Amino acid sequence: MNIKNLTRTFPLLAALLAAGPAAAAGGKLRVLATTDYLGSLTQTIGGDKVKVDYLSPAGFDADNYSPRPQDLFKIHRAKLFIMVGLSLEDWARDLVNAANNPGLIKAEVYHGIKLLDVPKGSVDFSFGDIHPHGNPHFQLDPEDGRVMARNIKTALAYADPANKDYYAANLADFERRLTAAEARWKELMAPYKGWAFTPYHEDMDYFAQAFQLSIPKPPNTIEEKPGFVPSPRRIEEVINQGKTAGVKLIVTEPYYDVSIGRAVANGEKLPFLVVSLYDIGLDPKQTDYISMEDSIVTRFAQAFAGHGD
Repeated sequence: MNIKNLTRTFPLLAALLAAGPAAAAGGKLRVLATTDYLGSLTQTIGGDKVKVDYLSPAGFDADNYSPRPQDLFKIHRAKLFIMVGLSLEDWARDLVNAANNPGLIKAEVYHGIKLLDVPKGSVDFSFGDIHPHGNPHFQLDPEDGRVMARNIKTALAYADPANKDYYAANLADFERRLTAAEARWKELMAPYKGWAFTPYHEDMDYFAQAFQLSIPKPPNTIEEKPGFVPSPRRIEEVINQGKTAGVKLIVTEPYYDVSIGRAVANGEKLPFLVVSLYDIGLDPKQTDYISMEDSIVTRFAQAFAGHGD
């Protein structure tokens, strides 16, 4: 639904928005995030001082989320809005403008992350659904998770300075646990150093860099252009180039056509893995950021060992 028409379609919502932003929830800071992993990180750092919600549901692609009428009310009530940035959530811009919350504090977590896939020269729609400022899918690099958590702590302390020491202590505990988990993950992935895999979409580059894996270029991804369904000719090209490049694994996401990735895997006689970047709370093994990363790393290692989906 067009955001501009939401308040005309839902008059009660319009009345609520006109009333002005709501107070904190039982003394807790109201925080709204755009994705499940941002919501989880915010809850980890915010602890019992915050009430956290997020917009794009687990299991959905945050790139292509379609806002719902209730999202306006969520933004209207929030004090702090946590975003990835880098145009991942272009859909949120008009949503925030329509929510009538002039006191809303907005924070983007990409600051401080070394960005990959930054386009060179001018960018237009002929490139596909490309992000003009760099690749925003950095959540699977644990060190970028560390940066995101630090940025969230800074945002929470700015919005709620009375509890800044509490947020700092929670961040320190998260970083300690993340450091220990990283040691386990690196040991688990060490046998596959340099191994190549082909993802469906350009959202595994940071993961590959973090664990010293390879994504052959070309073809880089099964998609020829981001957001465009690959043609039969493209699929054949990916299969042939994958054989030449020594690809060991094909990876796709459940919100794309899984049958395409499976066809490529069958064509190359390779293991096949379906991985969602947004599964916290939906997958019982993923209850927070660290368990999300643990689940994905473990499944990659199993797939490389020949036990894919």
